[in-house]
Amino acid sequence: MTHSEGISATAMLPAWSATGNPTHDLPSWTREFAANESAIASRSFHCDELVGDCLSALARDAFDQVLKELPAGPCRVWAFLPRPTDPDCDGLDRYMRFNIGRTSAYEANTQRVRVIPAGTCVGHFATNLVVHALWVDGPIEAIENPRQRPAWQYSNRYGPVPPAFTRGMRASKVLIASGTAAVVGEDSVHENSLTLQFEESIQNLAALAAAAGSSSPWRSLQIYVRDERNLVSVRALAQEHFGAHVERVVNAPLCRRELLLEIEGVCDVS
Repeated sequence: MTHSEGISATAMLPAWSATGNPTHDLPSWTREFAANESAIASRSFHCDELVGDCLSALARDAFDQVLKELPAGPCRVWAFLPRPTDPDCDGLDRYMRFNIGRTSAYEANTQRVRVIPAGTCVGHFATNLVVHALWVDGPIEAIENPRQRPAWQYSNRYGPVPPAFTRGMRASKVLIASGTAAVVGEDSVHENSLTLQFEESIQNLAALAAAAGSSSPWRSLQIYVRDERNLVSVRALAQEHFGAHVERVVNAPLCRRELLLEIEGVCDVS
């Protein structure tokens, strides 16, 4: 199956769900490394009815388990959380509760997690919290985007504990981009425009690559789209800009209600 065929087939699906199997959930670049040079740890726990401290504790336990299974700290983490923007309690939403647990796990594993990894957290249409963590042998370097405030420095508008991820990570001659959306500083922009949000996300990816010293094209992209009705439009924008480098365009709720799409991928660095 070609990349373009994969996009067409996936975009026809009304809802996408993570399974806990990294081969299904993660893009193909995660399988490019030699077996002795990388490892992926995965966990999947039912969480749909959990609220408050119980949801935070489950996220903490899921991260704690994957961190301890890897040879050393991860360079990249993915989390798929059902209904991330649904209200929880005490004025928080489910993503904010998740952030409390994720940060708690990182703080409890500081001997292993010496660099906050790149990350994605989006929703999916099943009932489990799914977490995947990727370790790659060799040095890693966090890369921040000069157009964006580091996520771990967000104000309390986004919850009592800021999201614990870096915008990108250099590892094993690739730059790994976190889920990248239309955020400037810490603010979402172009709230009602799919095209402008796509263009802003592209600018953020370009700024991240420049910060890492890379001029290579982005490849092995995975794009998450909030509204099923926008899948065809996003697929067309992605094919126009990235061509055959886009692997999947999937329908997935995002961590902010106003964001319409989020893009992740890798590019080569020298």
